[in-house]
Amino acid sequence: MFSMKSYPMIGVLVVVMAALVALDRFYPSFLLYETEWDAIDSLRPYAFVIASEPRETPKSYRYESEALGVGKVLVYVAKDTSRLDSGNWRLDIGDTIVARTRIRRGGKVGDFDYGLYLRRQGIVGTAYVWKYDVRCTMYEGKEPLQRRLYRRLGDGGLSGDELATTGALTLGYKEDLDPVLRQRFQASGAAHVLAVSGLHTGIIYALLMGLLTLGGRVRPLYENRVGRTGLGAVVIAVMWGYAWLTGMTPSVVRCVVMVSVVEIGRMLYRRSMTLNTIAAAAVLILMVRPLDLWSLSFQLSFAATAAIVVLAKDLEKELHRLHWRRKFYGKLVSWLMGTVIISIAAQLGTMPITMYTFGQVSNYFLLTNLLVLPIATVLVPCGLLSIALGGSWIGIWVSKVTFVLAWLMNHAVGWIEGLPGSVSVIHIDGGMVALLYAAIGMGWLAMHKSLWWLVGVAVSAIAFCVWIS
Repeated sequence: MFSMKSYPMIGVLVVVMAALVALDRFYPSFLLYETEWDAIDSLRPYAFVIASEPRETPKSYRYESEALGVGKVLVYVAKDTSRLDSGNWRLDIGDTIVARTRIRRGGKVGDFDYGLYLRRQGIVGTAYVWKYDVRCTMYEGKEPLQRRLYRRLGDGGLSGDELATTGALTLGYKEDLDPVLRQRFQASGAAHVLAVSGLHTGIIYALLMGLLTLGGRVRPLYENRVGRTGLGAVVIAVMWGYAWLTGMTPSVVRCVVMVSVVEIGRMLYRRSMTLNTIAAAAVLILMVRPLDLWSLSFQLSFAATAAIVVLAKDLEKELHRLHWRRKFYGKLVSWLMGTVIISIAAQLGTMPITMYTFGQVSNYFLLTNLLVLPIATVLVPCGLLSIALGGSWIGIWVSKVTFVLAWLMNHAVGWIEGLPGSVSVIHIDGGMVALLYAAIGMGWLAMHKSLWWLVGVAVSAIAFCVWIS
């Protein structure tokens, strides 16, 4: 049963989060010091080192850049001034442009403070460039590892949306994803598949454990402290290597930190995954990157993981009460029920955040997960194998399999997005988020403590309906 004595790291996490919120409220410059710039809004020459692929807007191309002597800046380069003399508007990663412009914070859009949002991402501000000079071209050896590995996927024969989807799933490289395809993944409830995070690291972790234990045949090694420590060290090293391959994106780093905490717990003969483990991983990340507390991916990943740990077993028990095992038999049905349980638990944990942030809910998330997760489970290792083998004849055949899997996934999400009522538009505020989580929490207490907690669930639900109306 839940008690703070059993989960001390939850208390530590609450204290850390409260301290960060207080600092953000009363002393924000302490957290945002890396984005301080005295010459903000002043017109002067700046040197911008391009650090990303372009994102097209109606009148410009947006690049992430490193402004020398300033910090990270989003640069919008006007379309009619982008290398028209050479017939090539594209700036390459590593190009340095010199322009006389202003770096601005960004204003508010309704209640949304865009400038504060950028600063929490470590970005000083934005700059619009009408005219510039190219000081130098691509630095030798400066092309990001993600981009080089993405090119190897293309060398194997992948192209188009299938290449973009595979790159997003295996490497977290989403620069070439078509906006329409992105929208299909979001509307169908499969956006989490495109973000390299818990699903992908979980697949890599499962494959790695299967290889190291020969499918579970050498698990007795875990009974030996030396063998247990050796296996854990190999797993941690490989998982951090995968994080490096994917560009050390925050979502991957969070998941690898959690895996590392789990493996260290195994070395110490502790339970593999509990709320204490999740809280410890969150504390470690916030101590190093405190602004991640306001990151949507941080909130969603930990909310989903905590909900799965807390609710999945209870949902499984409820299904057992329905005696579904007496009616059905087989590993396939067990896998389907497991997918349904995890999907519902994760949806309950993240739904209030997604409703608050995006103002919509995917109604067919269960169907999406049942179709997309099996494909992703095979597609991720096939994509990594395609990268490893490159343009060799074996790699080409693996790439053909990868292409078919990516094609199936793209068409599956497109079909689900086209179903009637695939998305419900619901806009809620912070108070409604608190009510939803209160209802979920009291529902859990009703299963474990007393059915009287259902009264609290009903009150929260009624208050929510009155508030949203």
